[in-house]
Amino acid sequence: MTVQRPPKISANTAAMAKSVKDIRSPIGVCPLMNKKLQLLPLRYGLVEHLDPTAELTLPFKIKSQPLGIRLLRDGYLYIIDANTGYLHEYRVENAEISKLLWNSNEVTADTRTTSVGEPHLIFTRQHTLYACYSEIQWTAFKCAQVLKSGDERQRLMQRVELQSACPLYGGANLLSTSQAQKWLAEVAENAQVPDASGVTQLPPSKALPDGVNPEEKVPYHWEDQPLFHDTEIEALTSKVLGAYQNDYLFLLLRDDIGVMRDLAAAQLKVADWIEQWSADDRRQAQYLSGAYIQSLYDVNDSRLQALSETDADIQALRDETSEAQQASIYEFLKVRRDHKDPGIFGPDQHWRRAAEVNVYARAFIDMKDALGTLLYEKHQRTINKLSVQSWQTLHGKELGQRGIDDLVDRAAMEAFVITEQNLLSHWHARLQNIRDDRLNLFTAGHFHRAAWYYDFTLDAQIQHRLETEFVCVAAMCADQQATEKLAAYLESNLLTVVPGLDTLTLAAQADVAKKLAELSQFTISAFTAPESLAGVNVLSNQFRLLMTERLPNYTKLNTQFIGLQSMLEEAYNPAHQLKVADQLERAHDNFKQAQNIDPNGYIRHIGAPARLQLLRAFSRQGLTLRTASVAEIRAFNDAREQSMNLRSQLKETYRLRNRELMRQSSGVAMPGSEAAYNQRIQLLKNALLPLEERLAGALTVGGDSPAQIGTVIDGLDPQLRTEMTRTARDFRATGTFNKPLLAAVKSKGDGIALVLFVIQGQKFIEAMSAIVKPNRSLTDWGVLIDSFIGMSAAGFATVQGLSVTIFQAHIEQMESAAGKLNTMSRLGLWSGIAGFGAFAFGALAATIDLSKHSLQWARALAKGNYKGLSATTLQITGDGILVGTNTWAAKHTGSIIKNILKTPTELRALAWAEASPRLLAIGARANLIGLIGTALQLAGEGLYNYFNLDDLQAWMQTSTWGNKSRQRSLQDEWSELAKVVQKPTCELIRDNKRTYLKLVLPGISTQEMDQRKLQLQAYQQGRDNYIHQPYRPTLPPVRWKESTAIWATRFIVVSEEQQALTLHLPINNCEQTSSFALAFTIAYQLEAERDVFHHTTFVLRDLYITRDYGVTIMTEGIYRLDSVESMPTGTGKAPFRLVIRDELATANV
Repeated sequence: MTVQRPPKISANTAAMAKSVKDIRSPIGVCPLMNKKLQLLPLRYGLVEHLDPTAELTLPFKIKSQPLGIRLLRDGYLYIIDANTGYLHEYRVENAEISKLLWNSNEVTADTRTTSVGEPHLIFTRQHTLYACYSEIQWTAFKCAQVLKSGDERQRLMQRVELQSACPLYGGANLLSTSQAQKWLAEVAENAQVPDASGVTQLPPSKALPDGVNPEEKVPYHWEDQPLFHDTEIEALTSKVLGAYQNDYLFLLLRDDIGVMRDLAAAQLKVADWIEQWSADDRRQAQYLSGAYIQSLYDVNDSRLQALSETDADIQALRDETSEAQQASIYEFLKVRRDHKDPGIFGPDQHWRRAAEVNVYARAFIDMKDALGTLLYEKHQRTINKLSVQSWQTLHGKELGQRGIDDLVDRAAMEAFVITEQNLLSHWHARLQNIRDDRLNLFTAGHFHRAAWYYDFTLDAQIQHRLETEFVCVAAMCADQQATEKLAAYLESNLLTVVPGLDTLTLAAQADVAKKLAELSQFTISAFTAPESLAGVNVLSNQFRLLMTERLPNYTKLNTQFIGLQSMLEEAYNPAHQLKVADQLERAHDNFKQAQNIDPNGYIRHIGAPARLQLLRAFSRQGLTLRTASVAEIRAFNDAREQSMNLRSQLKETYRLRNRELMRQSSGVAMPGSEAAYNQRIQLLKNALLPLEERLAGALTVGGDSPAQIGTVIDGLDPQLRTEMTRTARDFRATGTFNKPLLAAVKSKGDGIALVLFVIQGQKFIEAMSAIVKPNRSLTDWGVLIDSFIGMSAAGFATVQGLSVTIFQAHIEQMESAAGKLNTMSRLGLWSGIAGFGAFAFGALAATIDLSKHSLQWARALAKGNYKGLSATTLQITGDGILVGTNTWAAKHTGSIIKNILKTPTELRALAWAEASPRLLAIGARANLIGLIGTALQLAGEGLYNYFNLDDLQAWMQTSTWGNKSRQRSLQDEWSELAKVVQKPTCELIRDNKRTYLKLVLPGISTQEMDQRKLQLQAYQQGRDNYIHQPYRPTLPPVRWKESTAIWATRFIVVSEEQQALTLHLPINNCEQTSSFALAFTIAYQLEAERDVFHHTTFVLRDLYITRDYGVTIMTEGIYRLDSVESMPTGTGKAPFRLVIRDELATANV
């Protein structure tokens, strides 16, 4: 904290603060022995850091800022001497008592401005006082309220017993001079007083994160009004009269509204800093992009929870560990991730010794101790798996693949993100603490108790009260839990329904509260009986009469102060509407489940405050309730029946049109044959429009439709009624919620085989993990088979290499010829069998790779990715060499084995021994050439993986933190990311009943489908249908035909309202011809408020249908379609068509 030097106290002031006792007197004077005492007023208020809680009893405790002792705010101080009955009124200005405005047992005037005596608080020590601080001057009526009633004084003012005060420790609401000097913020917080050793300590300062707003470093920046200023204790004690130099105390006054004002101002400050941070697009783009990238590799609570949904091991880890244990795992994984060479320290005692100097060993031991031996051993594999996943994300999973560390400046990004996270966490934590404090003070009744002194007969005080209450309650609830707490307070304190009722006397409050509770109950009865609806009008009149009787200016709340009143009601509305919203949601859920809905339960369960607000609104607006007339109900029923009939016809017409469009797709119907259906659809829509507007008017509160149902409100302002009708119409339109043997390992050729075995084994395990999933696809089976073949080839090569090196080592160790012959025989046997397997599987694996790399070559060519094209060319060359070499070696090895097997059994061992050199020679030649092919293959694969970035990697590389950053704006940065993470997926699914495409759009919820303007552009490949033309001897050519209208209405919505939009697109059997293909682009708005569309294109060419010898086999399974860059050649630029939910085909089309 910056030290503020207080102004130097003048000599006169210092002299006046000294004791006047005669220093020549041999007898000291005992303090607080006179009959009278002088009081120096202070207040309870927010302080920067000087928290007296350990020594003083405070009226309440808050957590966002300490509650301590402060100088008085400007206002008024009232003290009633219970023994004399006199009320003493003082004016407080600049933290000092400036005037004594009244000193009598009766007050007659509402305004008092003339001084009637010296402004000193001198009272008899044996008397009981009642004190109160006020922001405004009390009227005569309010003075009388506490003068005439001891109960009112006890309830509304602070009781002060002077006779119980202690000279050293003060008393209840009283401080001694030493206490004031120690705890008064203006005196003590910045005081530089030497300690016992003579060292002057600087005031403490708060530890703030980097990047805070400069204003936050200023002491007392959170005050509603800047009142804090350094002072000396002598500036206060100099006000003590000479006769009371040893007989004075400091009086502590509650200023609850002042505390709430400061808290509200503090909240606005923090909110303003966050808003300023948010307004910096560059800073926000860096933070949000960095935080997202970091979330891809950082293991924390949210990542663990997401992974646990699909991984049973991680779910078990979450379920069996505590938050503290999980935190130790996160820290270990972070240290392991960032430690380039963690090291292996052997036994546990070595780890513990290393932990004294090594950060990684320390994190490991901390985690192991936190988990315990049993849990650690159980979850060690899972923890290692998490570590490997992070490493692969950072450095690349495949050979040559680039990871995050290769695409972004991770060090700078992490430093920035950590700084911003600390800053935002600091602000949000402070903001939450402030809100909690405000809510706790308010719901403890501190505001309504402190605001008793407002007199609602004076316009100025009504306005001051409304403004003050709004400041204290506005923006107080940030979540449902807080809103529920406020709602519970309002439910138990019905006087809060109208401002001012809390200012009544205790007896009057009890009477009004009782009558309000009765009115609330009567309202339930009136609403639940249709014939008693007129009673609501009576109840609203009774409410108005009650308020007018108790609050003479009640009508002005609804006229002159309607603006302030509306603002205050808006501040309370979240709490008032909480139970209403809950009841509506329950009714909606019951409706969806086809359960009975009790309309009478609604008004019964919305809570008393909401019912009373209902009566208040009726009385204020002059509204009346009635039941719909017979004619209105008949008109409603007629409109409903006609609407339902037309809707049924419209649905059937949609079905017929969609069927006609399907017939066009299969060539049975002529293009344009759906025109008649389109005309009828338009006619039905036109006929529906006035009917549904009439029904909407009947179902809208205040609607002006001649058709009505249930309860009708009369008396609405015509302009308001028109606006409500327009709003209802707009809503309907837009719908806006992982010694021989040593020789083997040293062999370079076999080393490659061993590495390939390990790598391929990993792929195999991954494939197995995918195949055991219940919803496995044919693609998963393909991965498994591919992985098995590759692993088998590498495995056989490893076995062959190991057998050769092991047996060669054995031969060297043999001395006898028989022993060498036996070993040579075994060598030949192993070399032959294992070699044949290695060559055969190797040839097959290379053939598969050749096919796969050829497809990659074609994709690279189509994209113009010439670096990828070069890489795949190397792969294809290596694949070709391996195919030829392994085929040659397999053929010759097989021939030798075949000849040996023809040899008599008793001579076969000798044959194997004789053949072993030839078999080894074949293996040597094949391996030598294979090394060249493998080198080319691996080099090509590494280059391909390096240059071939997926969509997310491409975004990271060009993001704010990317090595090739495009410096996009915040909106553009997130639009580009949204195109990746919200990218639609498409699968071709065929079961025993049907064939369809399944599209999932993760960026749109089902309920906002129409709002996000989902669009389609489609082209279907096929042959022209000459069924309606003269015979031709040749087949028509295959070409792309624009068919957007045919496919746009064929979608079926299969997801729930709150789920990601999932669509099925059926493909009829008659359409699944050899020439069929479908290319389409799906588009939608990335954000509802921005006209930026995300386009994704898919091309379906392979229907997985086998046709041979007149037999057609339609293979069942799930096949993923990858998106493509653009529509295929031969398509055009047909306009997109909106996909409207109401027009979609149904499951029975």
